[in-house]
Amino acid sequence: MDVINFKNILWNYTRKINERTNNLINTLCDHHGITTLQGRILIEIQQHGSHTIGSLASRLHIAGTNISTMCKKLESKGFIERVRDEGDERVVKVALSEKGISVVEEINQELVEKISQSIQGETDDSLKEIIKGLKKLNELLEKME
Repeated sequence: MDVINFKNILWNYTRKINERTNNLINTLCDHHGITTLQGRILIEIQQHGSHTIGSLASRLHIAGTNISTMCKKLESKGFIERVRDEGDERVVKVALSEKGISVVEEINQELVEKISQSIQGETDDSLKEIIKGLKKLNELLEKME
């Protein structure tokens, strides 16, 4: 296979995977009255703990002003709260509220259910092959950076 053909196939499938992933996440987030970006923020905080606006922006590769605006909206809806860093009171972090924790747990559970339904009938070998392919794709994309 030549490089141009490989590039076209790679571009096409990564676009399709991205679109389908976004559609899935968007559906789950819409169900809870939040945008996909707001869902990504909540999931990031849940997975890695409280963040400053700057560290959250860096992790999600989104401008700090956009993250700040999203966090204000999430705070007004009761999903996150601002807390002062115990080590340095000048530093303010955002953390999940009880409502935020509950919503992230519900989104994760809904995702687990969708995945479970989708992989029904697949063998362990088939699933391992998918994971192996994703790892190889990730390694290839890392080389390109």
